[in-house]
Amino acid sequence: MILFLDFDGVLHPFSRPDGPLTLVPRFERFMRQHPEVKIVVSSAWREVYELEELQSFFSADIAERIIDATPILDSALHEHVREKEILAWLEANGRRHEEWAAIDDTSWFFAPDCPNLVLVDGEQGFGAASEEALRMRFENEA
Repeated sequence: MILFLDFDGVLHPFSRPDGPLTLVPRFERFMRQHPEVKIVVSSAWREVYELEELQSFFSADIAERIIDATPILDSALHEHVREKEILAWLEANGRRHEEWAAIDDTSWFFAPDCPNLVLVDGEQGFGAASEEALRMRFENEA
């Protein structure tokens, strides 16, 4: 299983009342329960930071599971751009048949009713409801 991870609205509420990446510890605790899952960054942060810098925002055990970032496609040219970036990554890496999930707070980046999307309330970030939805997604693929 591969998890495509957004940052804004997931690893902190979109409005950042307490600063950036405040929910990383909660996300990491959850991911430690699923050691088989690899992570690919799909966040816009990949446009600013190199992979090593993105990994540095996490504890070492989680950082080593962050294997890559998705390619950047022009959102003006691609409807459902984040899903298309994910599919492009899967294809380019010979993993298009691998199970995947995306955790994101922006539904229109994905096709309507995308079964792989775990939608997060961007003003809450990764909380109990998101955690449970992602757990169910992982367990359904196990």
